[in-house]
Amino acid sequence: MFIYREGDPTGNYLIPQASHAWLAWQVAEHWGNRNFARPAPLPETLAAVLLHDCGWTEFDEAPTLGEDGRPCVFDRMPVAEHLAIWRRSVLRCSQYNRYAGLLVAAHFAGMAQRKLTNLLEKGDTASARLSQSFGAEMERLEDTWREQLGADARYQAYLSGRGLLVNAYLLDACDRISVLLCASLPSPFEIQAQGATGETSTITFETVDDTTWRVHPWPLQGERLRIHCEGRRLAASSFSSQEEFSETMTRAPMVRLVFTLLRSSAVG
Repeated sequence: MFIYREGDPTGNYLIPQASHAWLAWQVAEHWGNRNFARPAPLPETLAAVLLHDCGWTEFDEAPTLGEDGRPCVFDRMPVAEHLAIWRRSVLRCSQYNRYAGLLVAAHFAGMAQRKLTNLLEKGDTASARLSQSFGAEMERLEDTWREQLGADARYQAYLSGRGLLVNAYLLDACDRISVLLCASLPSPFEIQAQGATGETSTITFETVDDTTWRVHPWPLQGERLRIHCEGRRLAASSFSSQEEFSETMTRAPMVRLVFTLLRSSAVG
């Protein structure tokens, strides 16, 4: 769950993880041009982007409040619960396709390493151990699926080296773009992606207005891309009880939220 425009007096929006993943998928579907590598195999890589948060379904169907009365979102929850959801996402994704599962496992292994660093900086050694163990578990799953798929000609070029890097960077990039948009985090922001000739490029997103960003260098097809997700509009950002929050969520209208990405040379 994401909170879009939290603290806005005109209202804020709760975006489910599934809709965040759908937003990321729309970016991935249009990714690649003469300067940036197109992912391959395409169906499996797009599936990884769309399904990378599929373990959140149960949580988003019955969202809860934190101790401060605000909705509990992905970065305000206990580490053990967060890791369990990541694990469920990987295993569910692998039921669709093992290569997609491998990409998601690698994605969360990297996120677990970043979480480990953050927890150690905070002195939370118990949670850090959980994160370290989770990362090792994801790496074992990667190794298992890599071995299983190694004899399949469809995947041999994409299990290591540049073939894997292009797809892994794509998942990370599209996830990060969607996270920053859905959580209305500060911009400009930067992401990393694989260029067409194998180099790693930094892509910058600069604000034009609340829902529009100029992107340079441009990694997508065309000159602009309009993408959208959905969220429930809430008049309040905190609640006195779980019952009040649940009732409010039941009544809250679902709204389509639209974002526009522009090539730097495109007319706004």
